[in-house]
Amino acid sequence: MTSWSELTARDKQGDLPEAMHRQISPGVVRYVFIHDDLEVDDPAVDATGRFFVSPREYGFTIRGFKGGKTAWARDFGNGTMLVVNTEGVSHVLSPKVPARILFVNEAGMVLQDTGVVQRLAERIPDLTTVRLTVNATFDLHGESPEVARTLLMRMVDRALLTGPRDGESEATIVDHMFESSSVVGVERRRPSDTDFSQLLDI
Repeated sequence: MTSWSELTARDKQGDLPEAMHRQISPGVVRYVFIHDDLEVDDPAVDATGRFFVSPREYGFTIRGFKGGKTAWARDFGNGTMLVVNTEGVSHVLSPKVPARILFVNEAGMVLQDTGVVQRLAERIPDLTTVRLTVNATFDLHGESPEVARTLLMRMVDRALLTGPRDGESEATIVDHMFESSSVVGVERRRPSDTDFSQLLDI
């Protein structure tokens, strides 16, 4: 996830209340805070949850962040809550679409991003299966061919679980399996072997 770093460093005031991790509906957990004796998980709507309001009503202020981003922000004892548009780059919100609510720790790492959750929930997976045949030749150094086979499977398995590097692709592996594996002996000519074809005048 993206790291959020403020353009202007600031010291937090002491004794700030902490945002709490709450389950707000079955399977949905978010950071919330208390405002007028009510728990708030979306600072872009009023207490009824039906009408759009400015996060300023909940004590948020506009701050600038690296990368040209702006956000409504409010500090808590355990991090900072941010309110941005659906693209995640601006404090300018639209009453027609839900705001994106983030919670970042002291280092600026994102602990919550409702925009990611919304995209995952709304998106229909576009699945495809890729079959790849890999041949690898090992110098056994005294190990058995079975050890080489097991090692290759472990190496491929680790690579698949690691996935693509950051920024390399949005494609993700959701499942993988090994359909088959085998060991094929490779004949190697010894240095003492004579190539008789070179002795024939043909």
